[in-house]
Amino acid sequence: MDKEVIIRSGRTTSRPCKRRVFLTIMLLALVALTGQARKKAKVPEVPQLQNYPCAELGEYRLHGGEVVIKGRLTLPKELNGQEIPEDAYKEIPAEVFEMIQSKMKIYLRDYVIHKEKILPFDFKDDLTFSQKLRLPHPMFVWFYPMRMLFACPGDTLDLTVDMTNPSNISIDGTGLSVEVSRLADGMHKKYCTFPQERPYEHGADSLLRWKDEQVLRLDSLVRQMNDGLPELEGCSPLAADVLRTYILCPHLENICSSFMQFQFETKDSMDMNAYWQKYFSFVAPREKYLLDNPLLMIAGDEFFFNRLEFHLFRPLRTSVEYSLPFDYVPKYAEALAKSEIPGRREARRKQMEALHTGLHISQTNFAAQVCLLREVFGRGAGDYDLFADEVAATMPVITHPELIRRAVLTYRDFVKEHELKVAEERPTTKGDSIFQRIIEPYKGSVLFVDFWEMSCGPCRATMLQMRDEVEANKDKPVKYLYITDDKEEYCRTFLEPNNIQGEHIFVSRAEWGFLQDKFQFTGIPFTVLYDKEGKRRDGTTVEKLLKE
Repeated sequence: MDKEVIIRSGRTTSRPCKRRVFLTIMLLALVALTGQARKKAKVPEVPQLQNYPCAELGEYRLHGGEVVIKGRLTLPKELNGQEIPEDAYKEIPAEVFEMIQSKMKIYLRDYVIHKEKILPFDFKDDLTFSQKLRLPHPMFVWFYPMRMLFACPGDTLDLTVDMTNPSNISIDGTGLSVEVSRLADGMHKKYCTFPQERPYEHGADSLLRWKDEQVLRLDSLVRQMNDGLPELEGCSPLAADVLRTYILCPHLENICSSFMQFQFETKDSMDMNAYWQKYFSFVAPREKYLLDNPLLMIAGDEFFFNRLEFHLFRPLRTSVEYSLPFDYVPKYAEALAKSEIPGRREARRKQMEALHTGLHISQTNFAAQVCLLREVFGRGAGDYDLFADEVAATMPVITHPELIRRAVLTYRDFVKEHELKVAEERPTTKGDSIFQRIIEPYKGSVLFVDFWEMSCGPCRATMLQMRDEVEANKDKPVKYLYITDDKEEYCRTFLEPNNIQGEHIFVSRAEWGFLQDKFQFTGIPFTVLYDKEGKRRDGTTVEKLLKE
């Protein structure tokens, strides 16, 4: 017989048959478990923005021009529909009027070339105002201290500001500026409000988990956009594109900001480059709308690009050698050829290549090209020939036509201002007189002037890093002036425990505003150097000025 038959309890059983049943059951169970494992391991699909962009941006939509911002401040009775005498405005105390003028400004940040301009308003006696802005391209400007406004060349914004509640602004006028400005603030508050968290405090793994949660939140917003945001119903296509980009940017900025704080505060011994790659691995599948997107030129802002250039695009911040003179000198050229130091053009190419290798994003990524231009133009120009060489070395990796145009125009302006000496002398302002009063006691010394605030992490980190330099130069003719508009008692909680030496100067909020107007800065820390003759010196160091 082929089969052994066993008789038990009146039943017959075939052993091979029993084995086949057992093996079949095991196989089915294994298939079921494998299927479940595959389901669990399945990576969720990354949503992409649909019907985006829905408008043709066009070559000239990114060009510059004039926009008019005008309006008036209103008193409470007017808001209630009651008429008040025209001379009621004259009863406003002079110090209140001065405070209004010192506070209200337009902050214009050309983030493509890392340049800022502050334009104070000139109020008439009836508290009306009008300001013409020359914009490099359509962009958001900060109507300080109220809110962001979208300004597009050729448009007019007509504002009515409630003096009892400055955030309550009525917006009228013409064009895309009005359509976007009316919706931007409310949409930002609805879709871009982030809890005040410090996920980096609990270590690298905790920060990665938090980042994954924020990416899920970003993807959820993209799905909402694909379903249709109610605020955009009836919007023109270009306005919808600008607003969608505007509320996407803060999500990436928020993720970058926590990475920034982790870098500042971590004391862990770890491979930051490997961690950087892991932390920002989410950007490549979302590159098309998050980074490689010309709409960022219209809807991004200074803080967004600042976080990108220093953290997401960290390979762009690697130093580029400046050893070779502008003129060809054979011995220098031969030495450079034998060394492993790349020339400027090769160095710029390698920076973009490192970004591509590390994060798997395009080497022609739009946002990366913006940040590279910011790095070039934001550094300043000490030696004009070297600066020309630097611009020329960077241009081969800039591929977007509008960014090429902005770079050419910027260098043209630099030549006009610094080489042809056609820049007009600015009249003496209130900021000039305040600053002269501050530095008067330190005449004859080299001055290192640092504008800072307690809320600024990089400000505090810089002061900590400079302690050794300040101590080493304490007997030399140099003074370190730290200027802030924070309260003295608040600052002492940081200054005294950390032994921050130097001259600490505390100014009022109004004085801070006038100093911002004088030096045209918004981002901090902001530093300037003055030589022993009291002349401002850019592109140099304290040590060089001391040697002079």
